[in-house]
Order: sequence, then C-alpha cells, then structure tokens
Amino acid sequence: DLSRACLAQTRDSTPRVVLLGRLCLYGRRAERLHEVLVPVAARWTDPNRRDTPLRAYAREAEARSMELLNESLGTGARLPSEIVRRRLSAAVPRDIAELQPQLKKRADELARMAQRRLAERGESERKALRETLQRQRTRVAEELAKHEERPQQLALGLAPEEARQLEKDVKHWRDRLGQFDRDLAEEPDRIRDFYQVRARRVEPVGLVYLWPESN
Repeated sequence: DLSRACLAQTRDSTPRVVLLGRLCLYGRRAERLHEVLVPVAARWTDPNRRDTPLRAYAREAEARSMELLNESLGTGARLPSEIVRRRLSAAVPRDIAELQPQLKKRADELARMAQRRLAERGESERKALRETLQRQRTRVAEELAKHEERPQQLALGLAPEEARQLEKDVKHWRDRLGQFDRDLAEEPDRIRDFYQVRARRVEPVGLVYLWPESN
C-alpha cells in the first residue's frame, strides 16, 4: 500500500529506510495482551545498483535512524525533490519485500521477551490472588470457629433480631468457606492462564524514507 510510504529529509548524510511493523499477542479468547511497534532500519541504496538485499542495521544504527525520524517529524522538514520521490516510490514494493523477513525476525525476539514478561505477570498475580483468598478464608474460618466453640455464650443477651442476624452470618460464613475452596482450586490458575499467549500477528504498517538534505 503506497499510501503508507512517508518521505522526509534529514541532516544526516546517509539515505535510510525504516519499515514499521506492528506486533500483537493474543490470549485464549483473542484478548489483546500486548501490542508494540517494531522498527527495522537499513541503509537505502537504489534497487538498480543493489547487489544484495537491504540489510537491517544493528541496534545502535537503528536507534540513530529513529532519532532522525523523530527529528524530521518534529521540525517539518522539506520533502525531497520530485525526482527523488519517484525513485523511492518505485522502490517501495521491493524494499518492503526485502525488509519484511528481518522485521519478522525482530518481532520474534520482542515476542519472546513479551511472552516471558506476561508469564511472570501471570504467575505473580496468581500467587497474589491465592494469598489474598487464603487470608480471607482464614479470617472467615476464625469467625466461624469462634461461634461454633461457644454459640450459646455469643448469642446470650442478644435481641431476637440480632440473634437471627447472627444465624444468617454463621450460614454465610459456612457458605463462604465452601466458595473459598472452589475459588482457590480455580481462580489463581485462571488468572495465570489469562496471560498465556495463544496467537501472534506481525504486519507491516508503514515505510519511511529518510533522505539527506544535502542530496
């Protein structure tokens, strides 16, 4: 889609091209767990003089390319000449084709890192929920045990309405203990499973050419 190609001039002396992709990770029910833009930058050469495919920069040169991109967007730099624009527009399909495998490789690296962080978050939340449920269960069990040990003493002197409310509380505590047991058996694992990545998608969303002002 040529409408997604952007041209800008920079103060750098090297022609560069940046392919921007979007990485999305999805959970069990297609929940979007993670989304990030993935850039792949390379030194641009005219396809007519290109002996080998475009090769993605290493991290440092890529970071420099992104700095130049941000500067060009922020300063309102001039567009390259019509001749240059035609040359670059003609190169778009080939440039995307050559950079896309490298975009996928970079996205795979980021996906592995994101999956690890999501798994750690899921385990952390699973542990926190289990501890919370156990604390709540302990408090309810203590209240119930206190009543069952000496029910007559606790009810002594209560008005009929208060005694009925206490009976309801005791029934609620017993029901709640059963619910806690079910929650402890299911909910922590359900929280952890929510963060498991079941599918991923990588797609190019834009192509940017950074053309030297000196050219």
